[in-house]
Amino acid sequence: MCDDSEIKEAYELAVKLVKECNEIVLEGYRTASKRVEVKGKHWDLVTEYDRRVEDVLIAGIRARFPHHKFCAEESSAGTTLGAGEPTWIIDPIDGTVNFVRGIQFTCISVALVVAGELQIGIISNPAGDELYTAIKGQGAFRNGTRIRTRRSEQLKDALVGHEFSIGSYEPIRNALFERGKRFIVECLGLRAFGSAALSLAYIASGQLDAYSIQFLKPWDIAAGALLITEAGGIVIGITGGKYDIMKPDIIAACSEVLGQRVLQIIQEVDRDLQCSEK
Repeated sequence: MCDDSEIKEAYELAVKLVKECNEIVLEGYRTASKRVEVKGKHWDLVTEYDRRVEDVLIAGIRARFPHHKFCAEESSAGTTLGAGEPTWIIDPIDGTVNFVRGIQFTCISVALVVAGELQIGIISNPAGDELYTAIKGQGAFRNGTRIRTRRSEQLKDALVGHEFSIGSYEPIRNALFERGKRFIVECLGLRAFGSAALSLAYIASGQLDAYSIQFLKPWDIAAGALLITEAGGIVIGITGGKYDIMKPDIIAACSEVLGQRVLQIIQEVDRDLQCSEK
């Protein structure tokens, strides 16, 4: 377990390390030719910059907190939460495809979980000079200024994040496109940015209003989830109720009312698809 002083020290260390890693990401943007590898599917990319950022974060945290555990995307540090131990959930570059193509919408995402509860969330967009931070119970901030969600309650006033590229997964493809069709009829507009973590940060800061996503990993969601709840929004499971950090199929929204409307649409679409398959 961590007391308040350890949480504060861990937060300050993580922010320092993330700022150091910003320079690695910016160096990558300035590099015309990056070494790119395909991890599995053709769209699942990794670069040397992903690995360098992750190495700096893990080494820096481990040097000060050797008892802490890690759940990180690019290393063998582990993919489960420690049994009661503080566990860092790290995505060194979320939006690697954007990064490889020079699109400046990527972020470093770092979260700390203690006893199954998110305690720290940090998301940094180096190219946009945006640093989002949160400690549980202390609010959410962008570059040191308090942020809050927009509190929209109707889809007609909502800008909705909707990642059509997740349709690469055949099991979600039909539902994803049907949900998008339902959202666009009712909402202000749809946006697909290619970074789940930064999209969640944008809900916390009032730039987006809702986002639903499946088939991602804990490091895509953890830091952003804390930012949203600390900014006054909600994060629930894709079928309602509390979401699972380790299986982050989620609905995120700026308000409870809007989140429930998104949930209703998802349930209706899924029910209609099930009926059509019979």
